[in-house]
Amino acid sequence: MKRAGELRRHTRSIKSALVSVAWNDRLGGDKFVNGRTMDVSEAGMRIEIPEPIDKATYVTVQCPALRLHGRASVRTCNRKGTKYVLGLEFSAGLQSRPKT
Repeated sequence: MKRAGELRRHTRSIKSALVSVAWNDRLGGDKFVNGRTMDVSEAGMRIEIPEPIDKATYVTVQCPALRLHGRASVRTCNRKGTKYVLGLEFSAGLQSRPKT
């Protein structure tokens, strides 16, 4: 159930787990960082990593603790202290699958 004033389509769950992120930079070079998830929904997740990634960049995310592996698009990237908080939208076919 959505809260009053909530514009998101899916409810977010607070989840903190290690996440690995890989992508190609503007020059086509391979990049890789480790970070931490902040929250997850059916359609995306918010993560904290040590460097920025351009909006609209496709990344590969892997988070074994949440049983998640696949592609996502960077929707937001905001600096928070010495880290960056990214809003990711899962690509078609990828959804968060809670442990059973």
